[in-house]
Amino acid sequence: MTFQSNIRRTSSYQSVQKNSHVLSANPYDLVSILFAELRDSLDAMIESAKRNDHGKMFEFRAKALGILNGLDESLDFEAAGDLAQTLHTIYREAGRRIQAEVGVSFIEKAESAREMLHEIEKSWLAIAPGR
Repeated sequence: MTFQSNIRRTSSYQSVQKNSHVLSANPYDLVSILFAELRDSLDAMIESAKRNDHGKMFEFRAKALGILNGLDESLDFEAAGDLAQTLHTIYREAGRRIQAEVGVSFIEKAESAREMLHEIEKSWLAIAPGR
């Protein structure tokens, strides 16, 4: 068995494990999973930008924006009112920073978006059911 096939097998196992976790998750856990995926995507996007690997950077940026859009679309404005509106505003601003033109201040803007979203993630985890 080659090294590459071991990597593919491990990656495949991790994907199956993640998919089964998602399928068995309740709505609270699904949002937690989305925040973790968003954080990982932003970290990878920023690291790729620091290495000037624009292909990977754009790939991770697209993934992060897709997750962020999903979080935004899941907001229940009727039930959550002002909180939903506040989150919508934060998500929109984070998205604007993530989509900033690649250049001198791109990494700084992306890092600030990551920090904004990490604060929301920490708050979400703090209100975990059963805590």
